[in-house]
Amino acid sequence: MKGYARLLLLVWAALFLSGCTYRTAKYRTATDQSVPDTQALFDARISRPVLPDDTPCDKPICTAYADRGLLRVQYASEDKLKLQVSCGSDAVVYNLLGDGSVQSFSLQFGSGDYTVRILRNTHETRYAVLEAESFSVTLEDENAVFLHAIQNVCWHYDQTPIIDVPRIIAPALIEADDAQLDSACAKLIYQYIVQSISYDGIKAGLIDHDYLPDIEQVYTQRKGICYDYAALLAAMLRSIGIPAKLAKGYMRNRAGDYHAWVEAYIDGEWITIDATADALLGDGTVMQKNAADYLTVCVY
Repeated sequence: MKGYARLLLLVWAALFLSGCTYRTAKYRTATDQSVPDTQALFDARISRPVLPDDTPCDKPICTAYADRGLLRVQYASEDKLKLQVSCGSDAVVYNLLGDGSVQSFSLQFGSGDYTVRILRNTHETRYAVLEAESFSVTLEDENAVFLHAIQNVCWHYDQTPIIDVPRIIAPALIEADDAQLDSACAKLIYQYIVQSISYDGIKAGLIDHDYLPDIEQVYTQRKGICYDYAALLAAMLRSIGIPAKLAKGYMRNRAGDYHAWVEAYIDGEWITIDATADALLGDGTVMQKNAADYLTVCVY
């Protein structure tokens, strides 16, 4: 009996060692295969924009980055504030935080003579000028204006959605040639957002006119409204050097609903991308929309 037990023990040991040898060999085979280094490919093929640091402004209206199409404002007040940015006949008005933080805005009207005003609410819809600055802007690349991190396309490199971009676009980094890289990367980011983020109808009925998207929150909670979709898509595209405008206005077939979408500069042209509409429609959608179907009121 002891001899039989000893024999069984030897057989079991042989099978165990054989199994270990098989698993080790299998593991070695897998790890020895040539697997592309996604981060190395990303670093080699993608040129990322350089974001200004958070150095405090030396005055309330800072034009140090104006030649790059970026305005920075820093103001502290308990009053309700707005910021007006005008260039010729074009103008846009923002809500301005009075907490003394540095806030960034696009000089989206291109090269020209700008006037910027910080306004304080005095009564109901009336405002008085607190600070004003006039300056000229000459841009070397007007498309590069739409790479910045700004108030309503707020992003930075340590945010989760931006950290995840190399993983999301990995297939394009491996397979696409240089001529098709921007288009392939944009499509992968667009598809990821459309498939991952659900439209939040409850939120749409609750937000007020002061609302600003938080792309980290939208990305992690997997839901948002059109403004959120557009801000997230624009931020992720900007982070890999693809100029992207956050556009607001109306879809011509739904003129009563204020809407937000993205216009991205890909392969030498601006194309219209509506991730919100495609997330709602589901499969079978195409990334590029007909620009004539959209009425743009403002871009950022």
